[in-house]
Amino acid sequence: MCGIAGIVDPARAVAPEDVLRLTDALAHRGPDGGEVHAERGTGLGHRRLAILDLSDAGNCPMMYTAPTGNVYRITFNGEIYNFLELRKELEALGHRFRSAGDTEVVLAAYAQWGEDALLKFNGMWAFALQDEARNELFLARDRFGVKPLYYHANGRFVFASEMKAFTALPGFRVRMNEPLVRRILEASEPWEGVTDETMIDGVRSLPAGHSMRVGADGRFTVRKWWETRDHVPEVPARYGEQVEEFRRLFLDAVRIRMRSDVPLGSSLSGGLDSSSVASAMAHIHRAGSGGLERCANDWQKAFVAVFPGSRLDEKGWAETVGGAIGADVHYSPFDPEESLRTLQDAVWAVEYVHGILASPVWGVYREMRRSGVVVTLDGHGADELLGGYAGYLDVPVEDLNARLYSDVHRTMLPSILRNYDRCSMAHGVEVRMPLLDWRLVAFAFGLPPESKIGAGFTKRVFRDAVKGILVEPVRTRRSKIGFNAPLIEWFNGPMKRVALRLFEHRFWNDNPFWDGRESALRYTERMNAGAWTYREWGEIVRLSIMLNLVLWQSLFVERKRVEIA
Repeated sequence: MCGIAGIVDPARAVAPEDVLRLTDALAHRGPDGGEVHAERGTGLGHRRLAILDLSDAGNCPMMYTAPTGNVYRITFNGEIYNFLELRKELEALGHRFRSAGDTEVVLAAYAQWGEDALLKFNGMWAFALQDEARNELFLARDRFGVKPLYYHANGRFVFASEMKAFTALPGFRVRMNEPLVRRILEASEPWEGVTDETMIDGVRSLPAGHSMRVGADGRFTVRKWWETRDHVPEVPARYGEQVEEFRRLFLDAVRIRMRSDVPLGSSLSGGLDSSSVASAMAHIHRAGSGGLERCANDWQKAFVAVFPGSRLDEKGWAETVGGAIGADVHYSPFDPEESLRTLQDAVWAVEYVHGILASPVWGVYREMRRSGVVVTLDGHGADELLGGYAGYLDVPVEDLNARLYSDVHRTMLPSILRNYDRCSMAHGVEVRMPLLDWRLVAFAFGLPPESKIGAGFTKRVFRDAVKGILVEPVRTRRSKIGFNAPLIEWFNGPMKRVALRLFEHRFWNDNPFWDGRESALRYTERMNAGAWTYREWGEIVRLSIMLNLVLWQSLFVERKRVEIA
């Protein structure tokens, strides 16, 4: 797990210092070191977060010479969880390895199978691989877009893990993508998976499940290499057999994500998803039935975000799970003042505007890093995959799978993955997501709707699959609280101070999207009355987007922080 960057310049040799500027801007993603390789018109850069093979043999950019003599070089961000199995297969085909991690396996797999190697990988990744024989760069992103990859092409081709890296390039000017921002404000809903456009005009995102080839002339082609619907298996007709298969896939997804040469942790909310992941880790270790090669023994630390006095607080549920599995639970109470002090840090980390204040999520991963945990297994994906939100209950049963497919691939989940990648990697913490194992995702889309919402429960098959693994009060819990900032309480309280300060900002009062004076008067009246309620959640989300946009403008375009008392 790392930060990657690079340049292809058809006109001149790439200067190492230009690549270094990119990687220096990504140092938070890889605090364990960085290297650059520049040769003729191509430069690759890397910032390393050491997780597998902690020796220098695991450093990137990494070179590999195939049995044919062809030379390849890679800068790699992510994890290939089935690298041990692939390594054995490749060794049988004549490949030899100098390192003990997964990066060299990616190189050998590409040398052996070309782009088809992507179909063999079970993991999350974004990488750029230089094929010297073909004199081209091959870039690819994982099936569901867990790991990010951005690019800018204007005479030369530049790529990086985060958009902020481009701001370090001499002569690069950040311009807000106003048409996209207008669409965000009008819709007030996620858009990450809908378009390859970004907040910065001229910077694009390589879509999830896509690859691209960049020639020495800087020209590139983009190809979609993954379509989930093409890999949906035939599922058992009997519900009991569906549960058994889901359980098998889930436990194996957790097991291979426990492969690490450093300690593991987990984010624990007390809800079904994160609690099931943490409980599965304990179950796998208790079973001790083999298959734990390269799996960390130190997995017990769990981190819980606590919102004292808020309806969003789930501490009691998390305590129940932590006690049942013997976890070392760390509670992170969020007081509004601390969260508001880190608000701009979170906006800088996330790089986008959205309706949820990301500082609580940012803060949880900061506490993990301070506690020495750099890899965490979390429960993201189950709600969008299996119909976990209350809104799905109103979807006609015949339309449910189509709605879930859209939410997984285009709307809700892509934005969640973006936010959690940025907030975790801002502190050099890797998030692994067992419920997004491609085998589990494909199986879930083969299930009928009644296996997802039925018998009075959402995520029905998941609940039944973790019976005996997860404590019953949580397994059968019907209440659901998303991991959000307590916006209502904050806007009725200390967030008012921040809002009033931002209402004075030049961009609030002089922008093409809203009437600054009228909006400020209306929102100030509501905050002075302290009268926001959860019935007005949509309006609060819109106000949050507007305030985030002011901070984004200040941080990315004006390149300065706002003084918030």
